[in-house]
Amino acid sequence: MPDLNTEQPQGGLCTAPPPAGSVASGGLPGEVELALTETVEPIAGAHAGRATYAALLASHAFIDIFPIFFTSLMIVFEERFALTGGQKVAIYMTTPIFSGSLQPFFAWLTDRFDTRLCGPIGLALGALCCGSIGFAQNFWQLIALQMVGVIGTGMYHPIMTAVAGRLGGQIVRGRALAIGVFIAAGMLGQSSGPIISTRINKAFGMEHLAWLIAPALVLAIILHLLVGRVKHRHDGHADHHATLSTAERRARWRLIGLLTVQNALRFTTNVALFNMFNEWATRKIVAAPSLLADPTMRDAALKAVAANKALIVGKLSAAMTIGMGISVILAPRLVKAGREKKPLIWLSMIGALFVAGIGLVGDAAVPGVRVLSQVGDTLLVSEPITLRQLLPVCACAACSAIGFFATFPISASLAQRLMPAHTGVATSLMMGAGWAISAISAPMAALLVHGSITRGTGSGEAWRIHMGFAVFALLLVLAGLLAAAMPSKLLHAVRNEQ
Repeated sequence: MPDLNTEQPQGGLCTAPPPAGSVASGGLPGEVELALTETVEPIAGAHAGRATYAALLASHAFIDIFPIFFTSLMIVFEERFALTGGQKVAIYMTTPIFSGSLQPFFAWLTDRFDTRLCGPIGLALGALCCGSIGFAQNFWQLIALQMVGVIGTGMYHPIMTAVAGRLGGQIVRGRALAIGVFIAAGMLGQSSGPIISTRINKAFGMEHLAWLIAPALVLAIILHLLVGRVKHRHDGHADHHATLSTAERRARWRLIGLLTVQNALRFTTNVALFNMFNEWATRKIVAAPSLLADPTMRDAALKAVAANKALIVGKLSAAMTIGMGISVILAPRLVKAGREKKPLIWLSMIGALFVAGIGLVGDAAVPGVRVLSQVGDTLLVSEPITLRQLLPVCACAACSAIGFFATFPISASLAQRLMPAHTGVATSLMMGAGWAISAISAPMAALLVHGSITRGTGSGEAWRIHMGFAVFALLLVLAGLLAAAMPSKLLHAVRNEQ
């Protein structure tokens, strides 16, 4: 990792070397380049730097609101477009594939042409497309808006993470803290996204998500004006890397591969939980048979059920995202460089326990099924599910992040120290690659709950839902076992390579 203590020009923004790397969002979700033993010096132009860093935080919080619309509103999409199981799976898979897999390309593009334009353009493009999903008339229009929108949100992350690490790392005294705060800002957006989208949908209709476009465009313009002159690239340690023996280079790449597989398993569990929340909520609220049998009431009943289920999914998704934001700041501050092996093991195991328990805790806290029925001229749910009832399962969802997100900055930092001359490639493998691979979580969830990847409609049996949570917990256990296979000697050897 580059030395941050470089001389700064008078009266300008900092020019210390930035982190290289691309990220996983949609955000998603995270992006990290950490150094656990960094020191920094005051820089000239600190006030301008703080304003730019604040704009980065605001933009990250705002852009990460949008990708999560597609999981939070899935039940609404299912009712509005009469989605088949295969179409639901396609929506779940689109975000990680089109956002994650293209991030390395945009990281290369910004380095190749030394530009920050992908950040503001990505913010504007993501807001325009994701904010317009309420105007989609069919599945194909929805999926087209999703594809272009998440390409935009993915485009934003690599370059803005590099700028945040370079600029913010000197303002808040430490690149690790700067990137952690930047990620936490994104988590704030992700935790707000489900609540914002479901509340707007229920109160005004999904078309009014377009209200979010205008402030996003204004923020994109401000971001362009502030970050346009902030350099993001740095010279790596190519000379140092050239001195390594062939055997040591291969050992380092093998460890990079091991970390990549671990992160892919963790990301798969992370994304799968959004799917599983939908499955669990689908079983909790149903329309009365008399309403479904009445042609004049059927559509209204299905829409009301979908809106109520979406509120539950929104709360669970927000709780998990809050847990992700807290863990991503705390974990890297508690783990020393060179000693990552044991934390990567036990964090995975602890997280697996919470993932496996989500369905069981949820059924204990919210037993039975709520029925939507007609009372006068109003459709009401019998015994509405309150936030107090959801608190235990929300707590379980939040703590599950220990297994797949507390580990995230630790593995990314280690990868960058293993490959100081190729931090961009290493970071892309830790984040973009794992995010793209996590697309398999949607068909996995459908297969576990419904017995087929194309039978994603209706409610799954309780035991199958519990089995689904357990299987995804086992992926975290497997990630922990792979962490146990990491060579401690190599971890210790690279502990000071910053």
